[in-house]
Amino acid sequence: MAQGKVLTTDAQLDAALERAKQFDKEPRLTAAEYNAGLDLVVLHLNNGRRVVIPREELQGLESATPKQLAEIEIYAGLSLAWPQLDVDHYLPHLLEHRYGSDEWMEKLERRGVAA
Repeated sequence: MAQGKVLTTDAQLDAALERAKQFDKEPRLTAAEYNAGLDLVVLHLNNGRRVVIPREELQGLESATPKQLAEIEIYAGLSLAWPQLDVDHYLPHLLEHRYGSDEWMEKLERRGVAA
């Protein structure tokens, strides 16, 4: 760093710290697991909540094996992925009960799954 040059102002640092505080208030994934016995995906959130979703309601998981379903990766607390299946889901959508594309959601509604 060149002497005498300020790269970041105090106001910019304060704004960044405020954004970080807001980030912590949003639900984030801390863990995710597949419960093979109940055929459910269980999401663990940073606020202590658990979200339970039947596996067959999540687009892309309908014909997966238990071994494929057990390998779940979490990215930035906002998305989860099944790398063997090339499937990923975005947490804010899951919290809104959006488990796939519009077409997928229409299929679920026709089957009687409430959205």
